Amino acid sequence: MKRSDQHDLLRELFEGDALSDFRRASLEGGLAAIRQQRRRRRALRVSALAALPMLLALAMVLHRGPESAKPRPVPNASRAETTKVKFITDEELFALFPDRPMALIGKPGQQRLVFLDTVIR
Repeated sequence: MKRSDQHDLLRELFEGDALSDFRRASLEGGLAAIRQQRRRRRALRVSALAALPMLLALAMVLHRGPESAKPRPVPNASRAETTKVKFITDEELFALFPDRPMALIGKPGQQRLVFLDTVIR
């Protein structure tokens, strides 16, 4: 094919009605695809916004769970019998540990017994 024949063929292709119809169809197809994408994005945003309050309500319900139950009163009949504490004097306490060096440290009534032969780490 000659060069001039090629130019004539190309000119015929680009100037014909078939090309303008193709361009129009291509443009309409592209616009339809873009509109569909936009609709999908909008639907996703709306559904996410609609689901957010439901998720918050569900989180609040699950968080309250067993804590919201009312405590049951303890029956009075099942109380354990209490034993009385016997207080002893300092001398009686020291007599319980005869061969160990020890001391009572603190104010009277709040004293602590400290053994002096143990190593503090």
